[in-house]
Amino acid sequence: MSAIAVVVPAYNEEKTIRSVVRRALAVCPAVFVVDDGSTDGTGDALRGLQVTVLRHDVNQGKGAALWHGMQAALAAGATAVITLDGDGQHRPEDIPGFMAAADRHPQHVIVGARLASRDAFPFKRYLANKVANFWISWAAGYPIADSQSGFRLYPAQLLRKLTFKLDRSKSFVFESELLIKASACGFRSISIPIAAIYAPDARPSHFRATRDVALITRMVAWSLLSRGLCLSGLARVLLMPGWKRYRMDSVGRDGFAVLLLSNLVILLTGGLSLIMLWLRVLQVAHHTPCQVDSGGCRLVPGMRLAGDHVRRDYLLRLSRAVKLYEREPGRRIMVVGGTTGCGRISEAQAGHDYLRRKGIPADEITIEGQSRNTLENLRHTRDLLHRREDSPVVLITNRYHLARSHALAESLGLEHVLCAAEDVLQLSPLVLLRMLGEAYHLHWFYSGYYWARLTNNQAMLRKIR
Repeated sequence: MSAIAVVVPAYNEEKTIRSVVRRALAVCPAVFVVDDGSTDGTGDALRGLQVTVLRHDVNQGKGAALWHGMQAALAAGATAVITLDGDGQHRPEDIPGFMAAADRHPQHVIVGARLASRDAFPFKRYLANKVANFWISWAAGYPIADSQSGFRLYPAQLLRKLTFKLDRSKSFVFESELLIKASACGFRSISIPIAAIYAPDARPSHFRATRDVALITRMVAWSLLSRGLCLSGLARVLLMPGWKRYRMDSVGRDGFAVLLLSNLVILLTGGLSLIMLWLRVLQVAHHTPCQVDSGGCRLVPGMRLAGDHVRRDYLLRLSRAVKLYEREPGRRIMVVGGTTGCGRISEAQAGHDYLRRKGIPADEITIEGQSRNTLENLRHTRDLLHRREDSPVVLITNRYHLARSHALAESLGLEHVLCAAEDVLQLSPLVLLRMLGEAYHLHWFYSGYYWARLTNNQAMLRKIR
């Protein structure tokens, strides 16, 4: 059989299972479907397909179905097992990406992370996943981007090391527990981006956010208590996300020291300092216009891509630049942003390609593909602007991102006019949460700025001016 086997748990998936399995077979000839006590036509939908079907007479839960399929695949000689859901939320066409990642990282679990596509994520599910991510990451001892994604690749040598006691109550606990046990065996996970697919006519999810997250949290709590709370894991979870986003060669040790100082100030003020900046972010987001007729070069900061594709918020920035160009042709558009995440092209290049498809002449687009964050975006823009007519730049970004961009541009001495990507501010729980994140980053920036001035730390000042 193929070295890689695909396992698909299925419970009442008659509408989608045939399409999912047929597409999986197109990229991997060894597919195991576990019909977990379905009462509809799931089994009949698989007739005629070259697939191994394992049948449970009664529903035993997703965890038991996955473990049954994994053991069958191992018995058939699989060297790795890919799991994906049967409801159409996962694209079997993404399987080669998991195989390629496994070749590069053979001692890792490969997890398809959906949170890069959080605009398509139902907010309650997104929030529940974020809560679960924190607890599971703590117990596993390292940050996990999407602990609840069922699209994964497991090395066979890991699965042979593990044992589980499974029952119906552990239906959605199993995959979380597996990541924790894998870490204890020396197998961490890495993430690759996948789309978050939620079709409007999809069947209701079997995952119940409140109940299942509570069960997951109980399992994690027991795991932590049995290991003395694993404080080293908590430290890595709290510090490593920032380390990944702002690499040490970018912000240095001073930057992380200021991050701790910023958090201390938030604690000492009872969160008031953060709330004040949050209100400032909200005010700027509300009052900034989306039509600007003055200024010179139109500046579009890049944004992390979904693979090599432009995400929704970045698309809004680029679309606004196109609208401004149509109103006033001839104004140069500058797109800045380097290669981030798992992308093969830079954010700037992806933005350039989009603008060209919209008819913007190539000689009126400038790209800078080295920046890795907003501060570098703006610094490189300042350094690239030599012609007087390019100033002030029209800084186009999303409403929740305007306040931080304005503060950084002012610090760098970049003359600018703000322009909102969205027509109006549309408040939602997710937007408010993003604004809180922006306020947190702004708090970090101001803490560093005033601390550097107070201590006359010229090295820090050079990074933010």
